[in-house]
Amino acid sequence: MFKTLTLLSFSLSALLAQDGYEIFQKKCVMCHSMYKPNNMEENKKIVAPPIPVAMRSVVIGVDAIEEPKDATELKQMSIEFLKDYIKNPSPEKGYCEDKSYKRFGTMPSVKGFISDEQIDIVVPWVYDNYSPKKDKNGKYKVSSKKK
Repeated sequence: MFKTLTLLSFSLSALLAQDGYEIFQKKCVMCHSMYKPNNMEENKKIVAPPIPVAMRSVVIGVDAIEEPKDATELKQMSIEFLKDYIKNPSPEKGYCEDKSYKRFGTMPSVKGFISDEQIDIVVPWVYDNYSPKKDKNGKYKVSSKKK
C-alpha cells in the first residue's frame, strides 16, 4: 500500500511540475509549429496550422460569435472552447477558415493522448503565449517571428 501511495504521489508531483511549454513540446508541436513558416518550403512541410494562426482563428471566432464582455471573459471563453475542441473536434464548431480545413482536414481528437490535467495546464499557456493581440486599429495581428 505504501509503495502504491508513494508512486501515486510521485506521479502526481511529476505532472504538476510540468509546465505548458513542456507539455506543448511533448504533445502539440509534432503537428502545430510554434511560429508561422518563413518561406514556401517550410510551409509545404507543415501538417496543421501553426499555433499562432490557429489561435488567431479561435480568438477572433470566439470574440465575434460569443461576444465576450471584456478581455478576461474572452480568455476564459477561448480556453473553454479549446479544452472542448481538442477532445471533440469538428468543422461545425471550429473557427478555422475553410482553406485550413481543406488543406489540413479536421484536427483529430487528443482523447487518450493527453490527460485532462495536461490540457488544464497547456491550454491557458497556449492562450497566454499565442493569442493574437489587437493593434491600434482594433485588428488582430499574428506574429510570424520565432519565439
